[in-house]
Amino acid sequence: MAHRRGLNRTGAGRTVDFTARAEVSGRVRHVFDVLTDWPRQTAWVPATVVARPEGGPVGVVGERFVGTTTLGPWVLVDPMEVVARQTPDDDRPGRVSIVKTGDVFGGTVEIVVAPAGTTGGRVRIEWTEHLVVRPRGLALLAACGGALPGLVGRVAFEAVLRRARDDLHGPS
Repeated sequence: MAHRRGLNRTGAGRTVDFTARAEVSGRVRHVFDVLTDWPRQTAWVPATVVARPEGGPVGVVGERFVGTTTLGPWVLVDPMEVVARQTPDDDRPGRVSIVKTGDVFGGTVEIVVAPAGTTGGRVRIEWTEHLVVRPRGLALLAACGGALPGLVGRVAFEAVLRRARDDLHGPS
């Protein structure tokens, strides 16, 4: 698959790729736990409610959750499943890999949380998405946008991380 300015052509649609980065004060484990408490993201992502199905696993591989975004009459249901999870410790960063399983967006999300530099108290976050845009019309629109959909995704998720900053700082 050839990379070209944030868009890839695949048999299943178009992919829109971006990475949002942020650095916050706090402890790596706390930041990781907050970011992977999916319903908590409802407070940070505009017009979106994030929920787990009742009775499903929490904080493990196989955990499922759904982001539902409502913009006027349009509703986007974005179901996801955690497929890999590495809790941070002293020797390694925290990492969670997610697969999007919806009709509109497929693809993957990877969130990495690591110490920022050698001095304690700062945490680096990288949130990478490879969105597969499935409906043909929306995929064509994404293709016509060139690099713009990836740029919009990066800017939007950097704003989400800024909104989450108070939660992410947490206890020292």
